[in-house]
Amino acid sequence: MTVEHDYAVTLAWSDETGTDKFNGFTRDHEIRGEGKVAPLVASAPPWLRGDRTRYSAGDLFLAALASSHMMRFLEIASQVGLVVVAYDDEVHALAELGSRGDGHIAAVTLRPRITARPGVHANEAEVARLHERAQSMSILSSSVIVEVHVEPGRLTVLDDA
Repeated sequence: MTVEHDYAVTLAWSDETGTDKFNGFTRDHEIRGEGKVAPLVASAPPWLRGDRTRYSAGDLFLAALASSHMMRFLEIASQVGLVVVAYDDEVHALAELGSRGDGHIAAVTLRPRITARPGVHANEAEVARLHERAQSMSILSSSVIVEVHVEPGRLTVLDDA
């Protein structure tokens, strides 16, 4: 049985000067979602004349992949009895650009670090296995062509105290 979920956002950009000059228009824009607390302010990456203080589409792409993986990992951990109390990830991508300005994301690497309570599943091998399962079940990773690598980082197991 297939279950469908609908995702929708709106994107808004405006600039009174218009796009008559490549260097002259703003790359800043807002992304909104119905029922979301605040708009997400975004821009192009700095190398495309964007505002480095705002998230770019590339940043959001990485965040989406990492968030999707994390949510699957936490779901699986809760099912097997691994009690995770903290999760952080360093996510990196390599973009390859052609001479015409075309390109693609060539590789994405997730480096999640887990803090868990003591238990039978609180070991490096089991955590690596759970990451593999989470990666195979991630809707976003399954939806992109780029290979997403997961390199589990340090596992911290809390003291029993």
